[in-house]
Amino acid sequence: MKSRFVRLAIFVAGSWLSAAEAASAPEATLQHMTSPKRIVMIEPDVQLMELDAGGIHEPRADWTKVAQTFIEQDLRVHFAKSGVELVNADRPTPRDIQLVKLHAVVAKAILTHVYNRKARLRNKASPLDWTLGRGTNEMRDRYGADYALFIFVRDSHATANRQWVQALGNLAGARLDIATQQGFASLVDLRTGNIVWFNRLISAHGVLRTEEPAQRTVDALIKDMPL
Repeated sequence: MKSRFVRLAIFVAGSWLSAAEAASAPEATLQHMTSPKRIVMIEPDVQLMELDAGGIHEPRADWTKVAQTFIEQDLRVHFAKSGVELVNADRPTPRDIQLVKLHAVVAKAILTHVYNRKARLRNKASPLDWTLGRGTNEMRDRYGADYALFIFVRDSHATANRQWVQALGNLAGARLDIATQQGFASLVDLRTGNIVWFNRLISAHGVLRTEEPAQRTVDALIKDMPL
């Protein structure tokens, strides 16, 4: 049984780190939520990295495993308070995997064209203007869920040597890569394939390797979700 979906390979630092601006979007509503309330959770795509003195991001599998556990736990606790059951997408079919890939493309487009004023599209000004299409119905039928939740997080932590390099660079007026936390969360209506809610996260702080900071990250990711 496949337990892991294809990772969302999204490299959109330019659009994520552009001028801080809020994308205006109409208030999201969940029109198709039935009883019992159930959301299928696509396995959170989480990766923690260590930023070394030379500015290289080295993936840390041990940190990533801990962070993923915290994120999944915190998501379940949050949704349980709203009476929503999170169901793991633990039986992915080839169509599911294609949908995850398609969502990665759509999410990249949202980050590029909604959150970057210079790249705005006239008819795609809101995350709610984007869709995966009706191919999501199969996932709805198999998991008995009305919506799918996608989580993407990249978190980096600078080594002590890197912090010294950054300090020296600041004194010299150099602009160096810094350790950051970036991510997004989105909710997809499995009846229509439409993106019904989307939130971007950018932070210079956050330690997903420990429980309380990880919980704060999850709270920021799903802030204002309409549940």
